[in-house]
Amino acid sequence: MVESLMALSLVGTGLFAAFLSYYYGNWMKQHKVVTLVHYISWLLPALILVAIPVDIAMAFVDRCLGEESSELCNLSLNKSVNSVFNELPKLRNSSVNCRIPPVHIQSSSLLIFWRIVYWSSQFLTWILIPLMRSYATAGDFTALSRLRTAVIDNALYYTSYLVIFIIALIYLMAHNSISFDLDSLRVLVITSSNTWGLFLVILFLGYGLVAVPRSLWMSGNPLATLRRAYFYLSKRSTELVDEEDKLREVVQHVNQIRSGLPLNHPLRPHLLTVLKRVETIQRSSVLSRRGSPTEYPTNSVDVLGLDLGKLAHLHKSLKTAEQRRNRAEALYREAVNSALWIEDVNTYRTKHRVTAFARDHDSEFLLKVHDYVPAVGSALSSAYWYWCCYVRFWLLRLLSVVLALLSIFMVWSECTFFVRSPTLSTVALLLNAEAERRDYFLVEVCSFFTLGYLGLAVFFTVFRLRIFNYYRLVPSHHTDENSLLFCGSLLCRLTPSLCLNFLGLAHLDSHVTRTTLKSPVTMSGSGVPVPADLATSTVNFHTVPCSAGPLHGVVETTYTRFMGHLDVIPFIARGFNVYFPILVLLLCLLTYFRFGDRVLRRLGILQLMDSMSDLDQDTHPADPLVEDSVQDGKLLLREDVTKTSNDGYYHDDQPPDRAQLLLRCSPFGGEPSSTNVDDSRPRKTHASILPVEYSEEAIENEFPLDTDQHSNLKPLR
Repeated sequence: MVESLMALSLVGTGLFAAFLSYYYGNWMKQHKVVTLVHYISWLLPALILVAIPVDIAMAFVDRCLGEESSELCNLSLNKSVNSVFNELPKLRNSSVNCRIPPVHIQSSSLLIFWRIVYWSSQFLTWILIPLMRSYATAGDFTALSRLRTAVIDNALYYTSYLVIFIIALIYLMAHNSISFDLDSLRVLVITSSNTWGLFLVILFLGYGLVAVPRSLWMSGNPLATLRRAYFYLSKRSTELVDEEDKLREVVQHVNQIRSGLPLNHPLRPHLLTVLKRVETIQRSSVLSRRGSPTEYPTNSVDVLGLDLGKLAHLHKSLKTAEQRRNRAEALYREAVNSALWIEDVNTYRTKHRVTAFARDHDSEFLLKVHDYVPAVGSALSSAYWYWCCYVRFWLLRLLSVVLALLSIFMVWSECTFFVRSPTLSTVALLLNAEAERRDYFLVEVCSFFTLGYLGLAVFFTVFRLRIFNYYRLVPSHHTDENSLLFCGSLLCRLTPSLCLNFLGLAHLDSHVTRTTLKSPVTMSGSGVPVPADLATSTVNFHTVPCSAGPLHGVVETTYTRFMGHLDVIPFIARGFNVYFPILVLLLCLLTYFRFGDRVLRRLGILQLMDSMSDLDQDTHPADPLVEDSVQDGKLLLREDVTKTSNDGYYHDDQPPDRAQLLLRCSPFGGEPSSTNVDDSRPRKTHASILPVEYSEEAIENEFPLDTDQHSNLKPLR
């Protein structure tokens, strides 16, 4: 049963990672190896976050059972053998008193699990994913040449880290801080990787702990959300125009090379590979919205100086420009849909138009229920209207307040977790309170939610991270392969350090808090036989002499014993308790006062601050540039609505007026065919524009001018 529950939780984690991978990636178009690698790189961090609460609960169970074992040890030393056996029935129930959680696992199995998961994630983040990222973006024309380019691109990357590692190793050996053996080198490698990951965790936590509650609070304001939707729609439109211009320039360059390169040139076969991609771009009409490449002035291209390296670089530029253009279009369509939705919510919210909202936004299920059971359908539509227009916003505001309080507790714990006595960390106080009650299932639950919120704050920053607009996660299957791999690499690098940070907050890292816990002992020195049910317990006890007493060892999680501690490097250990909490608090304050947005605003980069000066125009004058962007987004939305409405009108099977005219022109009369469309039918939206061609013969057949057929025409009313 225990193994089934643990396996069920791991399977659920795998399904959740698969959902995220499918939602952001495109399994149909991506390379299968890329899909597999980025799915594994997203799965391993999720498995770590799920297994850490189990490991924490088992650490407290170890302490509890150790206390029970120490009682038996004291009995064996101070009482007779008969007295000891009289106490055995009570000790057999020690596992019941400790309330071992339903989901638990042996320490030996956990150690194997941590070895597999950790080293697999490190292999992905440091070796495989960097090579695959360079391989996926390379413009070479053979697999071997792309692999060679990937190795060359990462040579500087690997060399820099190797130099840093050698310098750290020489420093530690010079100060006699580490011995030159395999185990010490393993600890040094893990510590170095975790220190770098911890630095990134600090940066992302400082932003995420403030940004997550703030984003929910702003999402609970419908007017602010509408203005933000208009603003981002304007930005997405500008980005789309820029990316289309860049793609058009690259396509123009390729066409110039095609016209200037002789047919018998050795590079002609490789050029055909590039031209196939250009033809795909032109056939998909991605450049038809704003002109053609011939609108740009042509520049002479030096075909004589063209070599395989330059052509590969051009191919890489074409692939990158196409991916970024497709991503910009996906973001633009998402911004349009978001703006349409929140605009309708604001409209129906103020006018209390329940019926109109239900007609425009009800799902197919609600529409079918309304057709078969009108009373139930009307009640469900009203409930759906209240949810979308009122309840949803109230819940978002309430959730933002709860998460804001939780963020304050997390920041307080980050600033006080190194204080040994009294215990000030809220995470440690919470877990210790549950452990004192010996309810270790609640320890698992509390650990899962607190660690989950820290992970949410970090990963919220990762998923919103845009490094020069190059790595970007776009939903609805529009994220490129390079961004998916980069995100997976970052998750594998951050998660182990995040878990070590959380264990420090929970006072389960003795090298950080300098605290000791009672160690479970066996009666190896007493000669008293251990009961069979205790000897076969799923919890592994430390074997120490009974005379050592209950405070002989330190109980820590299996994860901490495997990973080691962050105080291996002396200069990191001496300043760890100082710079870590100060930096987290400082970054939270900078994020709260929007220091980065204000700097970008001073530099001329438009930023919607979501403050009263931007949202309340009646009492505070709005920024004219921001207001222009908001108005521009509103106009773009009206233009898009008009365009899609016209597309839907002209792309019905037959226009209503033409259907009526054909009916009256028919010599046999009767009803129009099923392909004709009634005026009451809803128009199709987001349809593409296709040319409509009419030949003279077709027009003459539909509208004959001879007397016999013309006499059948009925006057139009």
